[in-house]
Parts: sequence; structure tokens; C-alpha cells
Amino acid sequence: MSIIGLCVKDLDATEISRKLETYVADYYKGYKLGTGQSMFMEGYTLEFNEVNEMIPSEHHHHFTDDFEFICMSGYIVIDYKDGKADERVISILMDEHSNYAYLVFVQETDGQGEEKTVIIKDFLCS
Repeated sequence: MSIIGLCVKDLDATEISRKLETYVADYYKGYKLGTGQSMFMEGYTLEFNEVNEMIPSEHHHHFTDDFEFICMSGYIVIDYKDGKADERVISILMDEHSNYAYLVFVQETDGQGEEKTVIIKDFLCS
């Protein structure tokens, strides 16, 4: 098995958002990205040791401790309850050159009020 990833080469944040909208809509039924909107607002570099807990363990052998990723994050509104937006932090983990998306994940609160990371889509394996 080798790393494949979803090709996002030469796409800006809005174009990447459009490309990933299908996967988010599959997870959150009825989700729709507004015209001209982007899910992602900021980007930063992370090393493998900062994200290894998030990456499924069966993929760890593809990376070394000094492997660098680009992570972009932002917010999505998945619903409105009592007039208040139900927002989630959404992120995409990409290779260091932003050519391939590896994981799309959100931060959610479980029934006990604990924050957890949920992978919406894993593009790592072939």
C-alpha cells in the first residue's frame, strides 16, 4: 500500500473547499457551502509528531518524525438550533507542498461534552 491522497495541486482554499464539499455533505446530510465561500481560513505547518494521534495507525509507516504537513482549518455551519449556528472546526491535512490532501476531519463534542476529532474522509491509502 502506498500513499495516494486526493490531488489538490494548484488549487486555492475556495477551490479545495468545493472539491471536498461532497465528502462533508455525505457526513453531514444537507450541508451546502455558500457561493464563493471557503471552509478554510488559515493554514499552518505541522510535523508528524504533532498529528500522529490523528492519523490512523495503519498509515504511520508512511511517515518519518520529521515529515511536514500543511494543515488548513476553518469553520462550517452544519445546522441551526434555536436560532444559533451549530458550527464545527474543520481541517484538512495535506503534504508539505499542498499537492495532496490526506485527511479531512472535524472537531465535535460527544454526548459527555468531550471534544473529539472525527475523520470525515481518509485519502491516504491506495
